[in-house]
Amino acid sequence: MDRHDGVTYDDASWHTGSDFPEELDTHAGRTHIGMFLAWAIERGLGGELVHESQPGLADSLRAGTLTGAEVLRDTCDDTLSDDCFSETGRAFAGDYYEEHYLDDYVALSDDRLPTIYHEPNSPEKYARICAVLDRRFAEWRRGELGAA
Repeated sequence: MDRHDGVTYDDASWHTGSDFPEELDTHAGRTHIGMFLAWAIERGLGGELVHESQPGLADSLRAGTLTGAEVLRDTCDDTLSDDCFSETGRAFAGDYYEEHYLDDYVALSDDRLPTIYHEPNSPEKYARICAVLDRRFAEWRRGELGAA
């Protein structure tokens, strides 16, 4: 049973089905989703669900003592949904996540790896995706998201 009746943007279970690489732990299916969630929380776009679950959550993410994938698993039941975000976070996720995020994530991926699930959940990868998300969020605020 879902814990919410709202919009689901992504779910780790959608990525760990029959096409998921057998050699990887299912945690790898959370990496890309968790990076988006961590970015949102660090930028003040997280909702009550994530902020009420752990005081100082954004600080823990910034310090690297917690990853977005862990927050997704432990706090959000592996589901990136509207209750993970503030009002502004929901609006941005609704306009950006499904249409653009995975393309942006893949564009930053190492082509030598077999799949995007092999991408490391590393501070370096996270910093790279944060730079893209910051740019995309600024575009969205200016009404330019998706503009050529």
